[in-house]
Amino acid sequence: MAGKTIALTGASSGIGAATAKILMDGGHKLISLDIKDPPPGAAQHIHCDMNDPASIDAAVAQIDGNIDGLLNVAGVPGTVPPEVVMGVNILGLRHLTNALMGRIAQGGAIVNIASIAGFTWQRRANEINEFLDTPDFASGLAWWEANKAGLRIDPYSFSKECVVVLTMRQAGEALKRGARANSVSPGPVETPILPDFKRQAGEGQLDWVIGKTGGAAQPRDIAEVVCFLATGPSRWVNGRDIIVDGGYSAGITARWIDTSDAPARTRKK
Repeated sequence: MAGKTIALTGASSGIGAATAKILMDGGHKLISLDIKDPPPGAAQHIHCDMNDPASIDAAVAQIDGNIDGLLNVAGVPGTVPPEVVMGVNILGLRHLTNALMGRIAQGGAIVNIASIAGFTWQRRANEINEFLDTPDFASGLAWWEANKAGLRIDPYSFSKECVVVLTMRQAGEALKRGARANSVSPGPVETPILPDFKRQAGEGQLDWVIGKTGGAAQPRDIAEVVCFLATGPSRWVNGRDIIVDGGYSAGITARWIDTSDAPARTRKK
């Protein structure tokens, strides 16, 4: 259904750029939020640093009226400083969504980008909910600093676990407005930051994962699912994390992928 107004973070590259193209090709009005230059054809571009609550607030002030969708695609890999990972991937995402929640129209949608790195969120559900109970960006970052040593997980994976659970929380709040919230968890994707993810995972590990599914996803593969949740016939999908990884996580769970030769495992022996 054409004619929706969609705010999209990270619209200038990777999955965000692919999402922007699908939306604009479909006749939707795109409000782009990014620290980079705007994608061609955006109706409005707002410079926004997702690691800076003041920048997010300034961006929100430039959006007029209600929106039909908020797509939180912007993210950073685990190769940047941990406080930036937590800031961009979860705290900035939460800050922006909280600021715009009251302006999402009836029938609207929130879509967040998580990751298969957040697949095991259930192991830390209590800690994640405690983190998400923090009231703002600064207190969330303080909680992370105080508790990170005991979590036994890298900041990138924890940030994405938090996105999955935050989405479930947002689903209840959005439902009160007749809207929905879902997340999408990609596996490896051919974007400009894929080399960073390879370094993050350790030598050979991500290439091993990619080999198990016959290749990395293209940005459009993920963007199509994001757009389905945002503007497609998906009105009864709410509070779900949709894994889009070519079957990799299914193979791990159902054991048709043999992990005995995974570089991450062999390095521990």
